[in-house]
Amino acid sequence: MKKLPLGRQDFSEIINEDLLYVDKTDRVYNLIEQGKLYFLSRPRRFGKSLLISTFRHLFEGKKELFKDLYLGKSTDYKFEKYPVLQFNFAKLGHKVEDLEEKLNRLVLEYAVDFDIPITPTSLSENFTTLVEGISEKGKPVVLLIDEYDKPIIDFIVEIDKAKINRNVLRDFFSPLKDLDSQGHLHFLFITGVSKFSRVSLFSDLNNLFDLSKAPLANDLLGITQDELEDNFKEHIDFGIEHFKISKDDFLQAVKDWYNGYSTDGKVTLYNPHSLLLFFTNYEFDNYWFATGTPTFLVETIRKQYVNPKELEEIEVDNYFFDSFSLEHLDVVGLLYQTGYLTLKKVIRGIYRTRYFLGYPNLEVRHSMMHNLVQAFSYKTKSVVSSAMVRMQRGMEEGNIEIFIQQLKVILSDISYHLHPKKSKKETEAEALFKMWEGYFQTIIYLVTSYMDMTVQSEVTKHKGRLDLIAQTEDFIYLMEFKLDGTSADAIEQIKNREYAAAYENSTKKVFLVGVNFSKEERNVESWECEVWER
Repeated sequence: MKKLPLGRQDFSEIINEDLLYVDKTDRVYNLIEQGKLYFLSRPRRFGKSLLISTFRHLFEGKKELFKDLYLGKSTDYKFEKYPVLQFNFAKLGHKVEDLEEKLNRLVLEYAVDFDIPITPTSLSENFTTLVEGISEKGKPVVLLIDEYDKPIIDFIVEIDKAKINRNVLRDFFSPLKDLDSQGHLHFLFITGVSKFSRVSLFSDLNNLFDLSKAPLANDLLGITQDELEDNFKEHIDFGIEHFKISKDDFLQAVKDWYNGYSTDGKVTLYNPHSLLLFFTNYEFDNYWFATGTPTFLVETIRKQYVNPKELEEIEVDNYFFDSFSLEHLDVVGLLYQTGYLTLKKVIRGIYRTRYFLGYPNLEVRHSMMHNLVQAFSYKTKSVVSSAMVRMQRGMEEGNIEIFIQQLKVILSDISYHLHPKKSKKETEAEALFKMWEGYFQTIIYLVTSYMDMTVQSEVTKHKGRLDLIAQTEDFIYLMEFKLDGTSADAIEQIKNREYAAAYENSTKKVFLVGVNFSKEERNVESWECEVWER
């Protein structure tokens, strides 16, 4: 069983140490055969740095590293050596405030390495002199730029600093078009997480091919189902034995947790980082999400009154994917760019194509719900985790009282955080009622969605709309919520509208649950629960 390349981003180390490597060199070969100037955005921990390293060793002529891979065995590629300049913005440090100085230093270091005399002036001129000087001494330059947008993303909540770094990057990239037109660039590849600043940074380089949604790169990064089953056979066998389940059940569980990323709505991909850690620990857990909890994004969802239920499925058009800007941050756009949402479905038409976004998998959805409960309840992670564990146990045991008790814990002490958003036509009282009604429904939705159960909210039935249906392995909960009403009225509404009739043939026990929230108490005021008698 080959060792896994955990944390490894250097292509030569992985090959020389015979670590597990999913061969993507057929896609790499297609890229270098079909073009020379590329941009690619993908979420973090998706293999961008390893791809850049692969390009580096390829253009440095390291033929021996590719001899057992597709590119070395099945193509006539010449492995010609070119001068390579690589800039990894992720290695410049956390929150780079002296970006221009650091980039100038790197340029001057490369000038020494390639023996190019430079009289230091501006960053743009220094960079131009470096590339021209290397090219004129022999062959055109291969330029590899990794995580170009990190100096901007690091300051996403400090807009002035982000703009300063964006201007520095614009100066750095501005010579690229002229350098290419003069024949000084052999190949250019730029990666990053986001595209929100792409237009302003690379606008002059109008022949830069954006691979982000292109078929040429839909499985360039990430791991497909076939690649998983072909390359991880021994690890899969070990997992089947470890969990004592069938191969089909094991593969389905791995797929539910870590697959689902897509750029075309057809090909779905595993996150390599999560997959490698899972096959190291053999425990279904949150791996990718834990490396970068999106505090800013979660807080923005709450502050902008984004309904978390809407994130389950969002319809957008083609303009959505190129409309991001630093000055007008769109939280849905950022969630998509950073991988918390992905392309789930595409309906193509002659005049209009519809794109549907949603959570890629259980790992992301589960973790996002937990973080949203924290944000909307203003509670610490430990309080939320403890309450949610107890709530899930209560639901699984058919004990709704435990669920209600812990719901009260989550809802406690939040009143001073909330302020109604009033429209011109609403009175203060109407706005307050609407705010609290929506708030309580949101908390219930987030809490039940976090648990490992099937949840439907605001379900339309033939006689009305039920607030929530939650199912565990043994129980079905039909829930109706009231604000400044009575829990008895909520139960009666469930009965009168015959919401339980759809479950006549179910073997599960059905609970009718009525909950009344008090606007004055800012919490559960009363609740009732009945077992539905068929």
